[in-house]
Amino acid sequence: MWSTGGSAVTSDNLLSINYVLEDTSLYGGVKVVFHHADLLRRCGHRVRVVSPGPRPDWYDVGDDFVQVPALGAEHIPEADLHVATFWTTLAPACSLPSGRAVHFCQGFEAALEHNTEHHPAIVEAYSRLVPTWAVSAPLAELNRQRFGRDVRLTPPALERFWRPDGRLEPNPRPRVLVPHPFEFYMKGVETALNAVRALLARGVELDLVRLSQWPLSDAERSLLEPAEFHHDLPPREVAALVAGCDLVLAPSWASEGFGLAVLEGMACGVPVVASEIPSHQSFASGAAVFAPVGDADAFAAAAERLLTDPVRWRRRREAGLRAAESFTEEVVAPLLDDAARWAAGRP
Repeated sequence: MWSTGGSAVTSDNLLSINYVLEDTSLYGGVKVVFHHADLLRRCGHRVRVVSPGPRPDWYDVGDDFVQVPALGAEHIPEADLHVATFWTTLAPACSLPSGRAVHFCQGFEAALEHNTEHHPAIVEAYSRLVPTWAVSAPLAELNRQRFGRDVRLTPPALERFWRPDGRLEPNPRPRVLVPHPFEFYMKGVETALNAVRALLARGVELDLVRLSQWPLSDAERSLLEPAEFHHDLPPREVAALVAGCDLVLAPSWASEGFGLAVLEGMACGVPVVASEIPSHQSFASGAAVFAPVGDADAFAAAAERLLTDPVRWRRRREAGLRAAESFTEEVVAPLLDDAARWAAGRP
């Protein structure tokens, strides 16, 4: 019998689960994998993250991380479930002699533009009729309608350190946060920077705060020099940074699988102006303010309305906090537990 932190679950009901991860670098999708694995452990399951990447220094993975030379059958431990986390890990997960393969889809890789030579192989990988966990409702629908898969929704969860700082109006000189690397075109950072330039040109006094996994590049600096630039911060420090800002700009393209920066901003009580795309709309409608993809002027206008109207700002803050309540660990953990038992029990 294994302890689950207060209640006991018999070993007959528990599963061994491998998350098959291509890389362990500090990105949102990787963070979600580690957090999901931790939540399933708390449910009593035996969970490992298996990757050729090194043990991360930005997330406490405990003893249940296995670094392997490659994602081959001879290196991946036996388990009841092998969770593929990227299209390239589907074939290894499906080829293992033990257990069942599951696909955790956080984004449809063939919707991206930089990897068109891989699109046929990606579509072929998705043609495998494996049980699927989707991070958002639009991705769940894509897997059902286009690929005929059975899907369960397994959204991200918010660690408890994603919380507001108690302010009820923006700072006199607001801090506008633009997350994600400038070089990741689908995150729309260039749109956000052009929106901030428009705000500054209108005489709106603000400080641009940038957050990226990568250092500030010359190309970005030539477009707009930020007041603050933070890179490679661990999640807990990111949460403190976000909570101290007054607005988040999230202009991702439609290929965005979820929009973690939107959720995390709302959980910190920071109003968000986000691109009007299906993934954002699926969880932030009525909370975030939406603007058309790529329309810097629309982002600037929406941002100015929020930053110059404390009542409007406070209403969006409160709406965001309410929306974020659907993504607490207490809400998401049972969804993961149910999805794991569902996948393991399929014929």
